[in-house]
Amino acid sequence: MKSGPGFRSLAYAAMVIALAFVGISGCVLSQQRPAGIPQADQYAFLDHHTYYSGTLVNGKCYPAVINFSTYRLEMETGSLEGILPFEVNDSLLLIYGESTSLSGDYGNGSSGMLTGVYALPHSSGILTVNGFTSDGTMYLTYHNQTIALEPGTQWTDVMTDTEVTTACTINRTVTDILTYYGNYQKSAIKKTGIHG
Repeated sequence: MKSGPGFRSLAYAAMVIALAFVGISGCVLSQQRPAGIPQADQYAFLDHHTYYSGTLVNGKCYPAVINFSTYRLEMETGSLEGILPFEVNDSLLLIYGESTSLSGDYGNGSSGMLTGVYALPHSSGILTVNGFTSDGTMYLTYHNQTIALEPGTQWTDVMTDTEVTTACTINRTVTDILTYYGNYQKSAIKKTGIHG
């Protein structure tokens, strides 16, 4: 059966309207990130803290002293305060905090730094953040093992060894803690100067 000009006009009009709706929804969806990924006004916070402690076995070593804290997260308020050597904008997905603490005969004090992440996967040394699942679980690789962290959970690894130098021997314990705190509002970020 042959369609008349009226039918073709209606079909053409329907197609134009359908494309218009696709274009509009495409604009809306382009501003909305997939489920599980922080939205434009939020960021995910991952903290990696390494604790070194030691007990002197023999010899004489001078303990290291570090004291350069660059960030602090208030979990109750979601306020992140620290030195931000990066831009906080809509593209910011993740803030990665990396810190070190020394205790015992190994030394004392702590230091840390924040890094802004705008695209995934992101690598820092032997740690790589691969991405998020739709339920917000973060997947990362550390020491060649895959780790899945839900918001508010952590992964801990404890290693003991003996460090031998020409001056001394120290029994050392290294504790790695990866904590994925979840998503926080970018509006609660407070940029500060260096503080101890």
